[in-house]
Amino acid sequence: MFSEGFLTVFLMVVLTIGILITIVLIKGRARQQTVASLSHWSQPPSRFVEVNGLKVHYRDEGEGPVLILLHGLFSSLHTWEKWVNLLQDRYRIIRIDVPNFGLTGPFPNSKVDDQTYMQFLENFVTTLKLERFHLAGNSLGGYFAYQYASRYPQRVNRLVMLNAAGYFFIPPAALIAWGMPLLGRIADYTEAPYGLFASLVRRAYADPSKATSDEIRRYNELLHRDGNRAAGGRLIRHIRNCVGFDTSRTQLLTMPTLIMWGDQDHWIPVRHAPKYHQAIPGSELIVYPNVGHMPMEEIPEQSARDLIQFLDAAQESSVCNA
Repeated sequence: MFSEGFLTVFLMVVLTIGILITIVLIKGRARQQTVASLSHWSQPPSRFVEVNGLKVHYRDEGEGPVLILLHGLFSSLHTWEKWVNLLQDRYRIIRIDVPNFGLTGPFPNSKVDDQTYMQFLENFVTTLKLERFHLAGNSLGGYFAYQYASRYPQRVNRLVMLNAAGYFFIPPAALIAWGMPLLGRIADYTEAPYGLFASLVRRAYADPSKATSDEIRRYNELLHRDGNRAAGGRLIRHIRNCVGFDTSRTQLLTMPTLIMWGDQDHWIPVRHAPKYHQAIPGSELIVYPNVGHMPMEEIPEQSARDLIQFLDAAQESSVCNA
């Protein structure tokens, strides 16, 4: 007999398939927007730099030790805005529109594998002449952060993982459908109802009312950046084909690591937090009550204070060892 949970997921997928087919018939092909038409998301202090054939959108603000920030799936560097406002007096903060998302857009070779992302990050920091830095990432960005740190430990002083992707979980039904071979390719080029899209963004918050209309509009507009929708679909199907993510490299992490998690994460379950804590030697773990998938957006002050305490310990350690 099938379990109740399996049947629930199956019915959700079937319903989503029906919705997507209806959307195809009614809405038609998704619009594509140029970077120029989205220039209101790249106002100063935005910059662009050429890396691996991409014009990478990034921002470089503040003074002090370097802190690089990586966003999650279908997000952009704007997700860190509240942290930047709180932290730029203490750190030089560099945040990136990760390839296949935001204004950076898809890799020219259409690749979405780990090695392509790792080589991009290494070339990016080399282009900016960065030698050592702190590295933090949320969701998919958290996965990229620890993958990079495990390969280039000489670069990363301290690592911070916020609700990081990695261990197996059942994503929202819309993403399951997008990962399917034929239906996924249809979804790559199909315009979804704004209300459905907005509900997925709100799902990232423990308190859905904290997802403002401006934030939802930003997510929606940047998804329609030319090439992003299809690139996101390729990434989802790549993850499906690999049967998830590679978490084996967590045991190779040697730098101090802080794991942050919201206990009301409806995207990646909080039960993954202690798994990372156990897998990463000497790591620290903070679980926030009544917080969802993005602590830096829902509780920016508290999460920023915890980040400062963790990162400043590196400064104190260097002074003690001088």
